[in-house]
Amino acid sequence: MKQLIFYIVFFVTGLVYSQHEGVIKGTISHANEALPYVSVYIKEANIGTTSNSEGYFELEVPEGTHTLLANYIGFSSVEQIVTISHNETKTLNIVMYEDALGLDQVVVSATKNEINRREAPVLVTVTNAKTLEKVQAATLIDGLNFQPGLRTETNCQNCGFSQIRINGLEGAYSQILINSKPVFGSLNGIYGLEQIPSNMIKQIEVTRGGGSAIFGSNAIAGTINIITKDPIENQFQVGTTASLISGESLDAQLNFNSTFVSDDLMKGIILSGSYRDRAAYDHNKDSFTEITALNNINFGLKTFYSFNDRKKVTLDFTSLTEDRRGGDALDKAPHNANIAEEIKTKVVGGGVVYDYFNKSYNNKVSLYSNIQNTVSDNYYGAEQDILGYGLTKDFTTVLGLQHMVKLDSIIPKSLEITSGAEYRYSAISEVRENPLVVPLDQEVHTLGLFTQIDWKIKDNLKFLSGLRGEFFTSNLEDDNLFVLNPRVSLLYNFTETWSFRAGYSQGFRAPQFFSEDVHSEVITGEVRDIKLANDLEMERSHSFIGSLEYSHQHEGHQLILTFEGFVTRINNPFVYEDRDVDQNGLAFKEKINGDAVTVNGINLEMKYSPNTKFLMQLGGTIQNSFFESYYNPEDGISTNKILRTPQVYGNGLIAYTPTDLWSVNLTGVYTGKMFVPHLEGFIAETRLEETKGLLDIGVNVSKIFLLSEDYQLQVTGGIKNLFNQYQDDFDSTFNRDPNYIYGPSLPQTFFIGVKIGNSLF
Repeated sequence: MKQLIFYIVFFVTGLVYSQHEGVIKGTISHANEALPYVSVYIKEANIGTTSNSEGYFELEVPEGTHTLLANYIGFSSVEQIVTISHNETKTLNIVMYEDALGLDQVVVSATKNEINRREAPVLVTVTNAKTLEKVQAATLIDGLNFQPGLRTETNCQNCGFSQIRINGLEGAYSQILINSKPVFGSLNGIYGLEQIPSNMIKQIEVTRGGGSAIFGSNAIAGTINIITKDPIENQFQVGTTASLISGESLDAQLNFNSTFVSDDLMKGIILSGSYRDRAAYDHNKDSFTEITALNNINFGLKTFYSFNDRKKVTLDFTSLTEDRRGGDALDKAPHNANIAEEIKTKVVGGGVVYDYFNKSYNNKVSLYSNIQNTVSDNYYGAEQDILGYGLTKDFTTVLGLQHMVKLDSIIPKSLEITSGAEYRYSAISEVRENPLVVPLDQEVHTLGLFTQIDWKIKDNLKFLSGLRGEFFTSNLEDDNLFVLNPRVSLLYNFTETWSFRAGYSQGFRAPQFFSEDVHSEVITGEVRDIKLANDLEMERSHSFIGSLEYSHQHEGHQLILTFEGFVTRINNPFVYEDRDVDQNGLAFKEKINGDAVTVNGINLEMKYSPNTKFLMQLGGTIQNSFFESYYNPEDGISTNKILRTPQVYGNGLIAYTPTDLWSVNLTGVYTGKMFVPHLEGFIAETRLEETKGLLDIGVNVSKIFLLSEDYQLQVTGGIKNLFNQYQDDFDSTFNRDPNYIYGPSLPQTFFIGVKIGNSLF
């Protein structure tokens, strides 16, 4: 019966635009030069084509009045109303302008389908590849600070454990997606933000707060969707960067991208790779690291094959090997050091997606499957403990089906329904040499069923409503869970330039081990693990968000002003309380349920580009976060605050490109005052420290040299943390607290880079 209904929907919605009565053709250009590979289609019917290498396109359409839309990455969309009669041919000359601020950026994180961000009922902010280059981001984590509400932090001097906070909530509250799939496993949540090189990233899409529940249970604070680069046109680039941390520790990176696309644009492949070798850095000269040594090799590929304009299969593959080491005596085996954290990681992953459109392009079916396997040989130990070695494994697989149908011809205006099912299996295991440490073996099965309605009620009013139900089972829990997570969002355009959005969503986190829980801490010479309380219950969240956005563009002139308010309340939140020892005499922290927590505040963003030569963006967050009652995160500390979260933080970028060959960029990241635990050992007794605010300013300059008609050479140089706003009160020696670390991840650092290839402009 379900199959019959499915085919009826396909048949009914396919009885539109079945005959072609006329032709629209023409050329597309920018600055008097042809633009190839531009997507051109009829907005109402999704009949489309692509301009050829000379910018020419030709499209058969039904007679009548149509909205012709031209889209191209990095350029503002162009709409033209065209009326065509039977057997008539019309010729158009379309001129496109660069979209410096991403006003017409196509995103998928708002509705799980591709949509222009200005038309999305959920506010999505984007950091694209150009911005990553302007801020000189070596890896993903370097580029995440340049969005409002986002802040990265390093949490350990021994291993370099890092995380991203959205609106102040720690990393486990954010859903990290790779190409819209939840395949980012728990081990990857510890070190993975530093393991994805920026040269593989097309764009980073962020959805904050309410409106992201459709992606899964952990999307309480928001969703970070990492879209990897697609093979679009034949390109080749190889580059190297050498950085000198505080004038003494070398960080060298080599990366490449190579893209091959067939002449008919029906198949293509992109190969990407990165090699990084970073020496350890000791800021206070006590022979213990503040920045870990690491060496990694990363390789990825993404390829597609289009059977025709309606059927396409996409494959991707990634592999990573990484060694990182912190503590002291790095030239010795870990068990011969006073303190050592050594992690040798191997990651292999990949996925396949099959997309199918019906003949009228108003039905789309996507089938996808992804896997990721992570193996970590590690050592967490102190005082030359021979039993500090262990093996941690994390395997994740995702299977999904998604169907989208447009009912434009049946219901007035535009109605789009997206439904699907997604199964996720995750297995985490950890075994340590110390026989007193109980092995961890967690298996989690999650089946998510979701449906969503995106309804354009009027030209200036859009309504989005969705529901995701999740069946959750775990071998560590006696009871199975079934939880419904609704979301609702509204977009209202007062005028062409002013837009209002509002949203509400629910979320939950099941009682299980997450990324930060499978990381052993070496605190003041003692190894400490995490244990789950016997009566641990699931978290439940309620998130409200509203935004007002002003966006203006005229030819090359663009301005965006965004004001966003948010409130998130979490019932039964997971908190960690210090426990001295267990029955085996081992120190640990216990994960328990605390009283309700509330996070509220505002995000502000301004982007301005008067022309293609100048761009400025500023973002900031003012927030408050607190528990309803006090808890004890460490022995000797009682607080009702969410720790390691400043009330004020922000970012900025000023980019000046006087010519196609020169670029000057000024960056800034501000971390405000916050409260950080500081454990006894190096200091006499544990206390809660209020850190000072720190402003990390960087500057870089690039120059492109023309080697030939096809190839260019780019030379870049600059300084990160220009005024050396770096933490100056680290603990020293063996009994230090390595988690007492805050502020910018690097001290003053000089760097120079060279890149050669085509299409460097």
